Amino acid sequence: MRIIPYELYKYAPDFSLCALRKEFGIYNYCLNKQKTNKAMQPFLNMGFDYFHLSFDEWIKEMKKRKHYINSFHLFYADRHTYPKIKTDFFLILECCIQWELKNFISYQNYLSWFEITNKIFKDRNNYSLYQFNSGIYKKLMFWYQKKFMTKNKNNNLKPKKLNMEIVFENFHNIFKNYNQL
Repeated sequence: MRIIPYELYKYAPDFSLCALRKEFGIYNYCLNKQKTNKAMQPFLNMGFDYFHLSFDEWIKEMKKRKHYINSFHLFYADRHTYPKIKTDFFLILECCIQWELKNFISYQNYLSWFEITNKIFKDRNNYSLYQFNSGIYKKLMFWYQKKFMTKNKNNNLKPKKLNMEIVFENFHNIFKNYNQL
């Protein structure tokens, strides 16, 4: 399962954006049944407000790209209000690292996943906590690939036993240690 932080929708490859049709159903089910899922727990922890925000932002991006949106999705999207919630930077970073490792290319945007992540980092003024640069990004990517990626039958990388709690903890430690040098 791959829920995408809504801040990345404008960069998401078409197939990833369109795949959210199915993923939103699973996401909604997990929220309603109060399921836990190590790979998507940060999204579940943000609750229905984040779900509705993500869903509405998805509808907007799908319309921009002129992709089909069924009437159920349109009806559902018009029924909710929610506060604007910023996605945790590490969740955005994890998604970009995974897409980079899978060799996904950003949508109509000739930016690398590092450049996209760096842009979001700078836009959020995270400088007070950490520095962010390509050295940190490469170190995080190396660790992530070693810990959570495996090759499938077609020799492409895919996530294996992804645990976002471990990802967040290690990302924090790598940032902290790198910034103490």
